Amino acid sequence: MTQFLVKHFVKDYQNTKDLAVRTSYGSLASIVGIACNLLLFTVKFVVGLVLNSVSVTADAFNNFSDAGSSIIGLVGVRMAGKPADKDHPFGH
Repeated sequence: MTQFLVKHFVKDYQNTKDLAVRTSYGSLASIVGIACNLLLFTVKFVVGLVLNSVSVTADAFNNFSDAGSSIIGLVGVRMAGKPADKDHPFGH
């Protein structure tokens, strides 16, 4: 599954020495993490409500917070992909 996603969503995926390709890998991983955690949140939240289970509902919110962590990771990957400048001579 990973190879399928990489081949379809990362342009020039074999050139891992290129900063843009590495940034694309990180962005893809974060986006997949966000999507999976939001899907898990939705399913667990609905199941928790249907079964009237506090523990399953609480676990749903754990997945929701994990999605937030993946969003922070996505922002970090994008910021790290910025080129070097006067204030950051070795890059971000």
